[in-house]
Amino acid sequence: RARTARRARIAMNPLPTIGGQIGNRLFHDYSYSQASRLLHHLASSRPDIVQLATTQSLFGLPTAGECMDENNARKPCLNYVLQVTNRTSSLHDPERPELLISGALHGDERVGVITALELANWLVIRYDVDGWIRRLVDSRVVLISPMTNAHGVASHARTELGIDPNRDFPFDQLPTNCMQTIAARSVNELYRAHLLQLVVTFHGGMQAIGYNWGAFPYLNGVPHRSPDDTSMHSIATAMSHFAGTGSVPGNRPYPLATMNDLVYPVHGGMEDWGYAASWDVSYVRPCTPRVHGGYALSKTQYGQAEIRAFTVLVETADRKAPSASTLGSEAGVYGPGRAGDGHVPRNMRLALAAIDLVQPYVHVWHPSERLRVAGCVPLRWEVWGAVVVDESVPVWRISESHAWATATFDYSAGTTPQQPQSTGFGVIRGGDGVWSSTASPFNPPVFAGCVQVPAATQLQLAIRVRVDGGWSVVPQNSYAPRRQPQTHLALARANGSYVSEYKGHRVRGHRYWQSNTLPITVGRFRFH
Repeated sequence: RARTARRARIAMNPLPTIGGQIGNRLFHDYSYSQASRLLHHLASSRPDIVQLATTQSLFGLPTAGECMDENNARKPCLNYVLQVTNRTSSLHDPERPELLISGALHGDERVGVITALELANWLVIRYDVDGWIRRLVDSRVVLISPMTNAHGVASHARTELGIDPNRDFPFDQLPTNCMQTIAARSVNELYRAHLLQLVVTFHGGMQAIGYNWGAFPYLNGVPHRSPDDTSMHSIATAMSHFAGTGSVPGNRPYPLATMNDLVYPVHGGMEDWGYAASWDVSYVRPCTPRVHGGYALSKTQYGQAEIRAFTVLVETADRKAPSASTLGSEAGVYGPGRAGDGHVPRNMRLALAAIDLVQPYVHVWHPSERLRVAGCVPLRWEVWGAVVVDESVPVWRISESHAWATATFDYSAGTTPQQPQSTGFGVIRGGDGVWSSTASPFNPPVFAGCVQVPAATQLQLAIRVRVDGGWSVVPQNSYAPRRQPQTHLALARANGSYVSEYKGHRVRGHRYWQSNTLPITVGRFRFH
C-alpha cells in the first residue's frame, strides 16, 4: 500500500567556500614609500570596501620625523590606518565587530609590517572570488595599521625617535613616561574611536603568542593568569594551530602562554593596557607627556567600555628581519606546509583566524537528499568563529511577521548527527566549531540533522547554536584580580544580556547565535 510523505522544496543557499585562483607572487619587505603606494592603490581601487586615512587626519595628531612618501618626496611620517569592511552595509550596522591589526610598534621587526600589508591586499583582491573573505569583509570592520611606528619602519629602528612605543601606554607606567610617541597616541586614538574586541600586535625576535598578564603587578607572588585566561588560551591555541610553522627551518608551532611566563613583563605595555585600562583602573594614571606639544589629559581617562579588548602579542620569528627566501608567497597562504609557505603566509593565516573568531557565524544548507520521513527536512550546518559548539537547536516560523518557534530533530530519519559528541532528543549537544583543534577553514566540521516540520505550506528554518560557553566563566586555575571575565569578546559570546555602547558602536551579547534563514515550500508526493 502506498504511503504519503511531505516533500520540501528548499531555496538553496550554497556554503561560502575558500576558492578562486591564487598567484605565486613572492612576498618581500616594504619601504615606507612602497607601503604608502600600496595603501593608496588599495583605497583607490576598491572604495566600496576600503577607506584609507592617517591618525593625523582623523585625530589631529602631530607627526614624528620625516619619511619618503609614496612619491619619493621627503615629508613628515604619517601613521596610516586602512579600514576594510563593506562600507555600504556598515553604515547601518553599529554592532559589526571591530578589530585592529598592528604591523609594527617596533620598526625593525619586519614580518608584522609585511604581514599587515599583504593581509590588506589579500582582503581586497580576493573579495570577489573567495566566499570566506567576502563574508569576513561584509561582517567585520578590520582596521589595519601596518606601520604603527611609522618613523621606526622607515628607518628600520626599534624606537620612535629614541622612545620605545611598547613602554608608552598608561598601564603601570609613570604619567610623564606615557603617550610620548605618536605610535602610542595613534593606537590610543583608535581604541577611543572604536569599540575594539580583538587586537593583534605583531613583533619579532622570538616565536610566541603571548596574552595577559605581561606586567609587573601580576608577576611575583601573584597569579600570572587574568580573569579572561580561558578565552585567551582558546583563541591563542586556534591561532597557533591555523598558523602552523610556515615550513621555515627552525620554526615550530607558536608556543603560547601568559607574557609573564613566555616573554617578560614590562611597564606601559600595549597588551595589558589594551585589555584592562577600562576596568583594572588601579594601575592606570592619565599621561602628562612633555613632547610633541603635550597630550590632553582627557585622552587617557577612560570609561567602562573603550579599553577591554583581547590584545594579543604575536612574536613572529626568531630573527627580527628574516631573509627574503623565508618570507613565502601568495601560493602559501592557503597552502600550509606546501610550496610558498613562509613567515608571511603563516601570520596571514593567524590574522585571518583572529578576524573570523571575533564573532560566531552559523551557515545552514539543505543537502538535496530525497525525503523519506513525513515532515522531516534534512539540514547540514557549520559553525564558524567558534571553537566549541555547546548546543544546536532548530527553529521555524511561517514568515518574517511570525515569531520563531523551537523545532526538534528526528533521529529516526536516517540523518542522525555525523559529528557531535553527544545527543539529546530535539537538540544536538556538543561538537566542534571550525576553530577546534581537529578542524580548520580548509576542513570545517559539518553537523547533520533532520528537522521535524509542522504541516504548513510555507516555512522558514534556521539553526541556533550556543558556543564557547566556558569563555564567560572564570578560569579553573588561579588568576588575578578576582573578577569575572572582562573582555567584550568573552562577555558577548554566551551572555544574552550583555550590551556595551560607545560613540555609536555597540557590542551585544547572544546566548544563541542564529544561522541564515532557509525558506521551504512543503508539498505532497507518494512513494512505495
